[in-house]
Amino acid sequence: ALLNTQHSPVANMLLPGSTLLLAPLLAPPPARHAPPAMGGYTGLPRMPVKAWPLTRRWNPTLEYRENIATLWRDLETLYAVEGSTSIAGGGVVRLDASRSVKGDKTGLSRGLNRAVDLRAELVYEMARREPSLLNPAVSNRFVFAESKRLLALKLGSEEEAIEVMRHDPSILQAGDAIEGLGVAQIRGRAFAARLRRAGPPVLAAALLAAAAAAYLGPEGVAFMMIADW
Repeated sequence: ALLNTQHSPVANMLLPGSTLLLAPLLAPPPARHAPPAMGGYTGLPRMPVKAWPLTRRWNPTLEYRENIATLWRDLETLYAVEGSTSIAGGGVVRLDASRSVKGDKTGLSRGLNRAVDLRAELVYEMARREPSLLNPAVSNRFVFAESKRLLALKLGSEEEAIEVMRHDPSILQAGDAIEGLGVAQIRGRAFAARLRRAGPPVLAAALLAAAAAAYLGPEGVAFMMIADW
């Protein structure tokens, strides 16, 4: 038979051969499968939809790619304190009640509250500052893990390592090179990254203070700060 009419009462009432003309109308609609946007239910690592535009340079179609989502998943893990439900001293989940409205007369609430995963928010901010963290061509999840391990070893705690990672996300790509850095150099990288984000005025002031410290000593810096005030 050209058309399976077993589950179609209408087709069963038609004359033999007439189903050929009506086949397009009687055929079941084609199944629609949306491409996976985040993973999750498919068993693949999840990644927020809003983060995919950060990968446009090496993923022009913004399609789901498991190797990119795997980098995201590992970043979420590394920016949390191991064996704890916190991110460097803060909770993992924040309650967002911005979509809930309470009526003045009834006192009843409508809308909804939602739990915001702070790990996703933090990693999005880190990837926004350093998009190459999500580029499989230059980033490696095992290098990420080794970088954090060495930072914790150098700085004395996982919390201190995460604090540096927050200010200087690119240090996660350094890997074994961190072994050759001293504590002052690691903190200096993080401080320089903070200055770059702060903008030219703060950067100029910091360079002036550094020059004063080199030529005038701490007392000269203190004098300059008082004079500026």
